[in-house]
Amino acid sequence: MDKNEPDLNKVYQKIQDLLKNKGQVVSVLEEQVDVEMQMEYFKFSKNQGKDFDKEHILNEKGLLFSEDTTVDRKKELLVSLAKIDDPEAYRAIEDYKNNADEELKSWSVLAFQESKMVLETSLLGSAPIFISTGLGGQGSNLRYFVVLVAAEDKPFEKWQCDLVEKEVGYLFESEEGEIESMEFDNDKVLIKVLLPISTNIKDFFSKGIKECNEFGNFLTESFLVTNVKELSIEEVDELIQDFRLNKENGGEADDSYVEDIDDVI
Repeated sequence: MDKNEPDLNKVYQKIQDLLKNKGQVVSVLEEQVDVEMQMEYFKFSKNQGKDFDKEHILNEKGLLFSEDTTVDRKKELLVSLAKIDDPEAYRAIEDYKNNADEELKSWSVLAFQESKMVLETSLLGSAPIFISTGLGGQGSNLRYFVVLVAAEDKPFEKWQCDLVEKEVGYLFESEEGEIESMEFDNDKVLIKVLLPISTNIKDFFSKGIKECNEFGNFLTESFLVTNVKELSIEEVDELIQDFRLNKENGGEADDSYVEDIDDVI
């Protein structure tokens, strides 16, 4: 499909390279936070730096809970508190996160994650690997949104739905992951899953497609996977339509289609 999209195998290899040090702690952002919000936070945090009076910031933590404090000021406080390797700062962010202003819920989640990493670094003597994606994760698993596509532009038959459901279920028997949801919609299967960081997503689902296609080649070898966001039916339909038109016009299809895989931060 789109040749400009990131190579899934390269992303997988990048993660494996980072995980080679078995003693390295891996920290996964569990909550689903918009990627643009994440980039805004990390840029803000980087620009703010660490040159500030820590005691002064700790003394001002109560401003987070004041209705008179502006959103911008709360943003600054959260970012500053997140850089302080003191449980007092961590607890202040945690307390605020649990009852955050609507417009700062995601911001407080990111500040809490950064604060947690700062404390872990202080205690362990080395910084953990932080993996941040739009769809988040759970424990050492990352969340993915996957779409399998029918080879023909028509709804799946019941036996095909049953087979896909069974084969995908078999895949997860060998992985410490979880199928959170699976929905059949005409010529596509929308799946939301949690899979270990070490899983090669491309090989994992390609294997499932191959198993299904032993009974009639009713799935395309190409599939869509993203960990940025859960796409709407309309967005998925548009991508599939473009894919089918490209094939009709003689275009080549990749083995898999990666809508987007976040960088490891």
